Amino acid sequence: MIPAIGIMIAFYIITRMLNLIIEKRKETGFLTMFFAILTILVAIYAIYALITGSTEASELLK
Repeated sequence: MIPAIGIMIAFYIITRMLNLIIEKRKETGFLTMFFAILTILVAIYAIYALITGSTEASELLK
């Protein structure tokens, strides 16, 4: 259950950062865009870690 919540939060973060990048307002600077892209990459890695970590835990219980 906890990994599922983490994955949902990561997808929400990715959605918000993509929204920030796509809208591209005048006050959105280069540094903000850089950190938005960096945040997306970290969220994707977190999803990967949650999925592979839960797979390993279930294998240990067998």
